[in-house]
Amino acid sequence: MEILARFLGIESISAAQVSEINKALSPQVDFFRNLPLESEYPFLWIDVLYEKAKEDGRVISIALMIAYGINREGKRDILAIEPMYEEREESWR
Repeated sequence: MEILARFLGIESISAAQVSEINKALSPQVDFFRNLPLESEYPFLWIDVLYEKAKEDGRVISIALMIAYGINREGKRDILAIEPMYEEREESWR
């Protein structure tokens, strides 16, 4: 959770604050993780979005890999969101 806090620009966070954040986020994360997905996505689109984040007291650019699936009706679903500290071949795998 400390890494996430730093990612969000929070320098220090107490254990009680972490607990409260977890309580608030858990239902949202569970909802996203349990969304029903189509059985088939003929098109897969993977892209990177760059966002600013604080790390060790400085602002850095971090890549967020986003995987989209496009179903046969043309509806786009987000399949995954993963942070990548470096956009290189190993990160894409």
